[in-house]
Amino acid sequence: MAAGFAAPGMAFAGDVQRIPLSTAFRYLDAYLGLAPRLRSRFHLVFRALRNERPAPDLKAAIVDRSGARVPLALDSQGEVTRLPSLGELKSDSILEVEPGGGFRFATEIRPDVAPSTRIDVPALDLALGQANIAIAHLAGAFSMLAPKLDIILFPDAGSGQAMLADGRAEPLPTTDAVKALGVVPYYQPGALPGARVLSLARPPSRILLAQRP
Repeated sequence: MAAGFAAPGMAFAGDVQRIPLSTAFRYLDAYLGLAPRLRSRFHLVFRALRNERPAPDLKAAIVDRSGARVPLALDSQGEVTRLPSLGELKSDSILEVEPGGGFRFATEIRPDVAPSTRIDVPALDLALGQANIAIAHLAGAFSMLAPKLDIILFPDAGSGQAMLADGRAEPLPTTDAVKALGVVPYYQPGALPGARVLSLARPPSRILLAQRP
């Protein structure tokens, strides 16, 4: 399971690439193989990037054993809008990517919380906790060595503050450690005791579960 805002992806360059689906969509088979109760609060998103920028023009298709092709659908941000099923990932189907220079897929872990200027902290805490439990479950005997997600990033939100139970407001810290995101505010559970609601200057483009830089 990816343990950051974007896991290292498969890079595509040069001639047409033919990659097993489970290799192209890293961690998706593990995620879909979890019991629904272990993944009800977070999901995976796969983004096509070129030079760390969205690549919605990526030309790719899922090709099954018979040769039938299903074009890979991407939105304006390069996000795959229809992910392979667990059955497809376990089959002989491949992802065929046309040459285009320097593409890669990045995996993002997102909470099932809608981006907004006001976000309830308990929902974020529950999503982060469930994602870490899932990572430990997948790691099995090596769970003590598994990476731990410990912050939540809000790209394009500008700035933000945490509204505390006693009525005070504390500014959210920011980081520029992820160059592709620029400066982003983030929330770290435990760092702001009593936080109930996060108030952001702008709705974030997405919400990312990540490791502290």
